[in-house]
Amino acid sequence: MKYSTEEFMICALARELHDGETIAVGNSSPVPAAAALLAKETHAPRAQTYIMGYEREWPFEGTKEFFDYIQRGLVDVFFLSGAQIDCWGNINLHVIGDYARPKVRLPGGAGSSMVYYRCKRIFLFKTDHHAKGFPERLDFVSSSASPDFRQEDAGRLEAVYTPLAVLRPAPLTRRLQLSAIAPGTTAEEVQGKTGFDLGIEGDVPRIEAPSPQQLDVLRSKVKAALQEIYPAFVKGGIGNG
Repeated sequence: MKYSTEEFMICALARELHDGETIAVGNSSPVPAAAALLAKETHAPRAQTYIMGYEREWPFEGTKEFFDYIQRGLVDVFFLSGAQIDCWGNINLHVIGDYARPKVRLPGGAGSSMVYYRCKRIFLFKTDHHAKGFPERLDFVSSSASPDFRQEDAGRLEAVYTPLAVLRPAPLTRRLQLSAIAPGTTAEEVQGKTGFDLGIEGDVPRIEAPSPQQLDVLRSKVKAALQEIYPAFVKGGIGNG
C-alpha cells in the first residue's frame, strides 16, 4: 500500500503515544497533530489531546493559560523541532551563524525551553534530514535536553523522528544514536546526512510501515479534523502516496 513521507512519519509517531496520556501539540506542527489524532482514533481512545489551532481540542483561553498548564506538570507528551538538533537533542530556534551577525534569524524559542523540562516525554521531529540540520554543535541553544534524566520531574527526550530515521538517546550517555531506519534507506545514508557520529553497530532495525488500518483512519477521520487546522498540509501530504 503506497503512502507519502508525511503519512509514514505520522503513523510512526502515533505508535509512540500511549492510551491515557495527556498529549499537547503546539503551532506549526501538522505531523505531530495528525499523530496525536491518529493515536486517539486507533489504539489510545482515552488519551487527552490539546492541539493548538483546533478548537475542539483546545480548552484554553490563550497561550499563557496553555503554558501555565504545562508548567504545572500536567502534560505527558509534547513535540518540539528546530532548525538544528545536536547530538544531545538540544535544539536551535534562534539563529544560523553568529548571533550578532546571523546568516538567518529564526522566530525564537517561544516556550520550548520550559516545555522541554516540564513535559514528561519529549519527541523531536524534522521533516527533512540533512547534515546542516544535525550538527555536532549548535549555533545557538534555544532549548536543551534535561541534564539529569534520572530526576523524576524532569522531561525526558524519547526520540528524534525524521523521514529517514529514528534517533534515540543512548541509555548511559544520552547521546543520540541511530535506532531505526526507514524502508528504502541504509544506515550509511543516514550517517552521511548527519553531522555527528550515530554510533552504528551491526544491523539497524527498520521502522514499521503504516498499517492499512492506520492509513484508512488517517485518510478519513484524521484528515477531516486536520483540514480545519492545516489545509495546505492535508492537500499535499495526506492521501497522496
